[in-house]
Amino acid sequence: MGIRGLRPLHARTLWGVLLAALLLCAHSAQATYLDREEVQAFIATMTSEYGLDAAELERVLGAARYQPTVARLIGPKRTDRPPPVRSYPAYRAKFLNKTRIAAGAEFWATYEAELRRAEAQYGVPAEVIVGILGVETLFGRITGSYRVIDALTTIAFDGPRRQEYFREELKHLLLLSSELGFDPLELKGSYAGAMGLPQFMPSSYRQHAVDFDGDGFIDLVGSPVDAIGSIASYLSAYGWVSGELPTVEVELPAGAEDLVSGLERVHTVADLKEKGVKFSRAALPEGECSVVELPAPGKAPRYFAGFANFEAITRYNRSTFYATAVLELAEAIRDARQQQMTVKADAG
Repeated sequence: MGIRGLRPLHARTLWGVLLAALLLCAHSAQATYLDREEVQAFIATMTSEYGLDAAELERVLGAARYQPTVARLIGPKRTDRPPPVRSYPAYRAKFLNKTRIAAGAEFWATYEAELRRAEAQYGVPAEVIVGILGVETLFGRITGSYRVIDALTTIAFDGPRRQEYFREELKHLLLLSSELGFDPLELKGSYAGAMGLPQFMPSSYRQHAVDFDGDGFIDLVGSPVDAIGSIASYLSAYGWVSGELPTVEVELPAGAEDLVSGLERVHTVADLKEKGVKFSRAALPEGECSVVELPAPGKAPRYFAGFANFEAITRYNRSTFYATAVLELAEAIRDARQQQMTVKADAG
């Protein structure tokens, strides 16, 4: 007799539950990742090549736990269903809203001096830094709930793809914890192992994060000031050009959609003009550019040329939608901040 209030399981559903339980038991039966030969080889490499303590590595990796949700989220795209319709307006709506704009203006007011200092030092405008923080974590409100060690270990040794890349990131996490003196078991982040307010991967943390608040410790989890400086440092390292526009809207001639190059800067302005492309402004950044399409189902798409600074943002996240949303949120927050200052000046 079944438990009251619960319906009996269909046979296929029951088999699915049993299969999931068996898979979970298989991972549980391997007491820890330390039972794996490839993990032991990884530990040996970390000790011989980087001088990390073997006992500490065994403590950390022995405590790492397989996360099936992580493996599923990082998995390959499904091919048994048609791809989703690409819509920039739908993507934009996730980030261009009153909550993020208001939070961004408040963040800017709080860290005005630090944002200006970052702009002066690295050439990256305050609004772009704030735009990235807004899109990534809503200024630190949404930084991820997965233990980073679990996420990276799961993908590095059981992931359906990119295992080599994530083993490198696991290596950088362990080196980072040794260099900064924190316990990697306590760090939480995204399902892919990105951390802190700016969602840096461990390799980016080691290469580009800076101690911008001057307290002697680089802290992207608890220090908004370090996050501000580190985003500016990152974009500067990837070629941000002070004072240049990231994008310029363009009009393509009929039948010239094959000029769209997305992330790749493969065009010159002169060549595009020869092919009939019209730029919305006369003064243009130097260097090569991409041609980006922003599709809007049921409407004509928008097109723009992306220059060096647009590419720098796509190095943060390899998506033209992402970079465009960052820039549009940045502009909206800048306008909201200016309005705040105007109201304050009028009141004074």
